[in-house]
Amino acid sequence: MTNTTGAQVVTMWELYGCGMEQIAARVAQELNIPLHGQAFSSEQVEESMARREKEGALGRFLRNLTPASLPTSSSGDAVIGQAQTVEDTTRQVTADVNGFAAEGGVILGRNGAFVLKDRPGALHVKLVGQTKVRVARAARLFGISEERSAKRQPLEDDFRRELSRQYFRFDPTTDDYYDLVIDTTRFNEDQVVAIIVAAAKARAA
Repeated sequence: MTNTTGAQVVTMWELYGCGMEQIAARVAQELNIPLHGQAFSSEQVEESMARREKEGALGRFLRNLTPASLPTSSSGDAVIGQAQTVEDTTRQVTADVNGFAAEGGVILGRNGAFVLKDRPGALHVKLVGQTKVRVARAARLFGISEERSAKRQPLEDDFRRELSRQYFRFDPTTDDYYDLVIDTTRFNEDQVVAIIVAAAKARAA
């Protein structure tokens, strides 16, 4: 489909440890468009889950969660746990994603593939891979032990999936809203970047 909106948009979502931030930065550079990061970093997810572990973890955490695209602290870090309705959060995230899309760029997470599913010319990418490889890669990227990375993996994958389900009734682990699903354990980083850039250019033509 020809892009009639002007600004080039690529949305990306990953399973933990697929190297999305590094890949996205290179894609944005190759396409000469901005990079719009995830609402929550892995560190923020891990810290917040740890604080709420005694409260029953995921369920209560998600009920009290506010994405980092919403209020931020004076340092610019995400404020997690502020009270907002699901409707307020959904509206704000949708507005943020549409604002990023109007500017153009590579949009990480934020339910971008769902929010922009009807946007002409947008390319929606999901990164997947074998769990053991993803865990090892994340350990290297974040400078943590593989044991700690292995603990993060199911928590973060579950967190990001459940967050999407709660706010958008959207399961990002399904392939329905993606144009490309790339196994980053079968292609190296250079190859993944090349695939996405080529597809983005073709989609925008």
